[in-house]
Amino acid sequence: MPAKKTAPELPTDFTLDLKLDTLTIDEIEAIEEITGQPLDSLNKPGSKRAPMLKAMAYVVMKRKHPEFTIEDAGRLRLNLKGKAKADPTATNA
Repeated sequence: MPAKKTAPELPTDFTLDLKLDTLTIDEIEAIEEITGQPLDSLNKPGSKRAPMLKAMAYVVMKRKHPEFTIEDAGRLRLNLKGKAKADPTATNA
């Protein structure tokens, strides 16, 4: 009986930092297959972001973890970093 495949441990500090000029043709093709859209249409206003984020997370993680699957990418948590609004109750506000 074959051993049960276990999912890779997902990182807790995953950062999606992907420059388009670092993508291989295979990675671009994977993103387009996952999203069902051409790469240049994914950043247009009104387009869904989740398929694009999932596809990009998949190709980034696949580079270091060949066993990583698209299902694994869907389980990653986003930690959106950006400029937070100032706390009006803070003493330095």
